Amino acid sequence: MPTPTATPATATCSGLPLALAADGQAPEWVQLMPAGPAIEGRDGRAWTMADPVAVARRSGVPFAFDWEHGQDLLAPTGQPAPAAGWAAALAVRGGQIWAQVEWTEKARAAIAAREYRFVSPAFRHTAAGEVVDIVGAGLVNRPNFDMTALARALTPSPSPASGRGETGEPMKELLKALGLAETATEAEALTALNALRTSTAQPSLEKFVPRADYEVAVNRANAADATLAAQAKAGHEAKVAAAIDGAVKAGKIAPASRDFYLATCATADGLASFEKFVAGAPSVFGVLDLRDEPGKGGVALNAEQKAVARSLGLPEAEFAKFVAA
Repeated sequence: MPTPTATPATATCSGLPLALAADGQAPEWVQLMPAGPAIEGRDGRAWTMADPVAVARRSGVPFAFDWEHGQDLLAPTGQPAPAAGWAAALAVRGGQIWAQVEWTEKARAAIAAREYRFVSPAFRHTAAGEVVDIVGAGLVNRPNFDMTALARALTPSPSPASGRGETGEPMKELLKALGLAETATEAEALTALNALRTSTAQPSLEKFVPRADYEVAVNRANAADATLAAQAKAGHEAKVAAAIDGAVKAGKIAPASRDFYLATCATADGLASFEKFVAGAPSVFGVLDLRDEPGKGGVALNAEQKAVARSLGLPEAEFAKFVAA
């Protein structure tokens, strides 16, 4: 059987009774795992172990037998978690996994005195519940009691006494996301999840609209903005053209400067500045007749321009063409 690739979580199985040796001492061999393929804990959760030989091979020895799963519960918090013994070898007997244990003197005495009567294995399993390997075991008197704290990747089971279970880090994060305290019960968490599911399935029309309706509204708003912008631009350009044509006709700017003033009046502030300039500027280029009538076009020279034409020896009509250019 190939090694499972899913990220494993740690759990414990129902505790198995310790059978004392014939002389009443701690046994050398103890059963760690019951025969599969189905393995069920006392809290109702179940796993599968289709190939116990492969599980035994993947389980590295020696591994520790401790007291009340101290390696899983106390050691991570920095508290002492001494070993009660060490698994020296594993064997498969009728589908069951057994361990040969080298007990400490303290553990031998406790077992012989019946202070501890069960062994509870700690093993890793995939998300689908397939047992991967055994990582340790604990001497316990309430087998399977610590399962929820060890199976940190799964939903905690409530304690019969309080209705609450040991809460691992993933469960704490879930409760926090739901806005609940770390001491919230499983029933409270389920109620919050159901409420969230209902609110997601039936969103309020006061707060949400269908995506298609939203996109139609946005497209219409964008089209309206574009139309208004085009109208505003056209209106501004018409005002600019009228202002520049009026200034040319009044002889306050030269027709050849038209492009310069168009660029100057590209903004509303530019147009305002131009209109202020034109209002105070003298008519120095003569009055341009913009009427489109044959024989009536041309520039009417003022007295100063006529004097310049005479000094240059040019007819007024020729000089007018120069001014109009």
